[in-house]
Order: sequence, then C-alpha cells, then structure tokens
Amino acid sequence: MSAAGRYLPNMETPLVSVIMAARNVGPFVGVAIQSVLEQTYKNWELWVVENDSSDATGVIISSYPDSRIHHLATSVSGLCNARNMALDQCKGEFVCFLDADDRLPARSLEWRVAHFQLHPEVMFVDGIVVTFTSDFASIRRIWKPDFEGLPLHELGRINPRCFCAITWMIRRSPNYALQFDTNWSYLEDRVFFLSIASRGKYSYVNEEIYHIRRRPDSLMADHENMEKSFVQFLELVQARHLLSPKEWAKELCYFHRMFAKIYARQMKWRLAGQHFIRSFYVRM
Repeated sequence: MSAAGRYLPNMETPLVSVIMAARNVGPFVGVAIQSVLEQTYKNWELWVVENDSSDATGVIISSYPDSRIHHLATSVSGLCNARNMALDQCKGEFVCFLDADDRLPARSLEWRVAHFQLHPEVMFVDGIVVTFTSDFASIRRIWKPDFEGLPLHELGRINPRCFCAITWMIRRSPNYALQFDTNWSYLEDRVFFLSIASRGKYSYVNEEIYHIRRRPDSLMADHENMEKSFVQFLELVQARHLLSPKEWAKELCYFHRMFAKIYARQMKWRLAGQHFIRSFYVRM
C-alpha cells in the first residue's frame, strides 16, 4: 500500500497553496479551477494570477465564488512574475502549482500531503504525471518518478528521474522565500526546482498527481527558443559543477541527439544535421 493509501481523515490538515498563472486561457481555465474544487483534500487556497488577458479568462475566474479562490490581476507580463506574485501572498504550509490549461486528479493534494505527514524529513513530493491530448481524450505519455533522495545532482541531467514538469509539492520553511528567476521563459520550472533542491529530500507517491494537456500552440512547441534555453541550462549546470565533466559531456551529447530528432521530425534538415554532427564531436 502506498503512503497515501494510509491517509487518515482525522490527521492534521495543513493548508496547501495552489498557484496558477493564467493569460488568455479562457477555453481551459475553468477545467483547471474545477479540478481544484473537486479535490478530496479540502484545506487549500488557490491563487490565480491573471496576466493582462484579452479574452474571457478574467470573467471565468471571477465566476467562481469560493472564498478559497483568490483572483489577482497584473499588467506585468511573464509566467515567472505571476507565480512570484502569488508566492509573495500565499499562506500554505505546502505549495504546489497548476498550469491554467492542466488539471489535478481528485486525490492529488490528499496523496501528497499524506506522504509529507508520514515522512517529515521530505521536502518535495511528486508523483505520476499523465500527458493527454488537447481535449483530454487520449493519453500521450505516462511519466513515473524513479528517484528518492537529495535531488540537486539528478536535476543537472536533461532527462532527470525526479522531474517531468511543474509538479512538485514543496514543504515551505520559515523565512525562506520561494521565487522564480524571471530571466527564464523556458525551463523556468526546472531552474526554480534547481534553486531549492539543496533544501532536502525528494520523494514521490505511486499515484497520479497531475494531468498535462498538450496543446499544439503551447510554449513547448517553440523548439528553437527551447533549444536556446537548454544551452543556457547546460551552461548553468557546468558553472555550478553539478555533474562531473564526463557526465556533463554525456548530457551535451544527449542534447544534440534530442534536437536532431526534433528537427528531423519537422523536416528542418539543416538544423537536424548540425545537431547530429555535433553529437559526434562531444568529448566523453
């Protein structure tokens, strides 16, 4: 039985802060908010920060009268700025994130809070992440964590066993401010977790805790800018000596092969060929 399977209703129920940034997500944000309302764990607060939307996003958010939902509006652009605004005001002992076009399975908060309560030494709790098509009709991928312990070294890898998306629940510490680096527009979640990874142990539950809606117009579809962020990330890993030189070279080789495949699928043969050739020049 998983740790969460031993969840007891009379256990203490600490407050969980769920943070959501929302900009021009009118067709999706209602599903995301409803998934929080349907949580079996009820002691939560939802902070929705709206980034100057030009569609009905704000109207939809305001249509939910639940006092646990806090709707903030800002003209300052950027996903990281929005999340930081909520982090400055939220009050939960635990914090997690939900993108405005994704959803939380009904027991997502319950599983993870129970795991925290059974393992006071754990600072981060993750779980199974399922990626769906844009209409949530079909499953595209199921990701399962395969790591427990101090996550800093593992996060230095391009494909770590402890990271899929913005899915960690975090145990907050007094006088420790959680903030995203606003210089990143891609991989900002990975860099955020990297910045706090030395605080303690990562663990996970063997249950679904997050559902991703994969939209064709999502940020992750902009592969050329994503490539630049991966280069920046690899430079950060190298500068912080998170991996040995041999490990870092292996990740660099993996990076080139990954983008060679991505560009080949898009029939961008010149870019695919450049990455394919460079993968052979990496010194292992």
